[in-house]
Amino acid sequence: MATPGRVRSTRRLRTWMVEQVNSGRYPGLMWDDSARTMFRIPWKHAGKQDFRSDEDAAIFKAWAVFKGKLSEGGRSDPASWKTRLRCALNKSPEFCEVIERSQLDISEPYKVYRLVPLAEQGLVLAGKKDGEKAGKRKRQRSHSDSEEENAIKKSKDEVVTPEPISMAVQQLEVEREITIGSVDVSESTVILKDEGPVNEIQLNFMIETIPPSGELPSLVISVLYVGQEVLRKEIFGKDVRVAYYSSLCSPRPPSSLVVGDVERIALPEPTSSLSPTHQQAISTLLPFMEKGVLLASTSGGIMAQRFSWGRVFWTGPHTTERGPHKLERTPNPVRLFNRQTFEQELNVFRSSGGDPPKCDVTLCFGEELTDTDDPASKLITIQISLPWATQQVQEIQSFRDTMTVLQNLASQSPLSEVTLNLVGI
Repeated sequence: MATPGRVRSTRRLRTWMVEQVNSGRYPGLMWDDSARTMFRIPWKHAGKQDFRSDEDAAIFKAWAVFKGKLSEGGRSDPASWKTRLRCALNKSPEFCEVIERSQLDISEPYKVYRLVPLAEQGLVLAGKKDGEKAGKRKRQRSHSDSEEENAIKKSKDEVVTPEPISMAVQQLEVEREITIGSVDVSESTVILKDEGPVNEIQLNFMIETIPPSGELPSLVISVLYVGQEVLRKEIFGKDVRVAYYSSLCSPRPPSSLVVGDVERIALPEPTSSLSPTHQQAISTLLPFMEKGVLLASTSGGIMAQRFSWGRVFWTGPHTTERGPHKLERTPNPVRLFNRQTFEQELNVFRSSGGDPPKCDVTLCFGEELTDTDDPASKLITIQISLPWATQQVQEIQSFRDTMTVLQNLASQSPLSEVTLNLVGI
């Protein structure tokens, strides 16, 4: 008898982890590539003298809180928190450690994990963890061998065995957690029944309604110098001004402060991690960015108005003409992101699939930027992300991924049918 295989697909973990990386709340937790397919997670040993529990273990503690596994009384236990998240990441087929990109022998060590696309995950059957489960199977065999042999003999006498479909489908159990909107589909099982000449794939879903997440920021602003992120801020208001504030004219403000209803983000001085040539070039360019650019999140999309004397170029998903697109210094704001166009693209993606709509905008200070240019080659770029739009795309992508799994299972059924049993929790 074939041994049922099992694979855990923790969509809840994936969604949660992506949200934490995007939040910018945890030191050292950041994207490792511009496509946001890999992320860094801090990995400092708790036994080191410079270990800071509030910072180095923050993301691990957050996972323990999210899963309701925090120690009684809130006792600090960084090692256990870290082990819990490490096991969750390593067990999930949706994450893969990228060992060659991890850095564990530096002062601020980190690991790099990749978000594995659904098409690469597959349905991993028994064999992935045979070594781990061998002892358990051996203990169970003595109790089940006789019953199993009798069942096999009886099935041979009474049932005409149908032509085998596939060893991968004959007896399959899949355990998943999939978040679709505000519904969490968890611990579902996929079982192919063998009852004579009729085969059927049956899915048992346990559905749990989960409360909506907290308020999402209207914008996430990332400041990058030659591709290196030097500042990241979440904006919950409607307006934000990104500018350079010279310390020669007035005391330099904090990296982010709110004046009236407008939040202000101060462009930082170039860091020592840049080459001397890049440091000099950025220091020369920054004074031209005084007064900067005002961004406004409106019902129609994202508007921008340039006040700086330095030139500003931009790229976005809804431009109709070939670039470069210069943000002129005029009294009229320019629309960088069209919400109505995005919703139309989202509806097409929901119904027809294809490429998901893009929902971010890039500004470049002092240099021309076209759709084909690499922003990492520019001195100063501003990445504008829209979490509310990203969340909608991810929800539809999750739903489409789920439907793809069901369609694949249906295609493997002789009747091309899948039975769904929905059990509310």
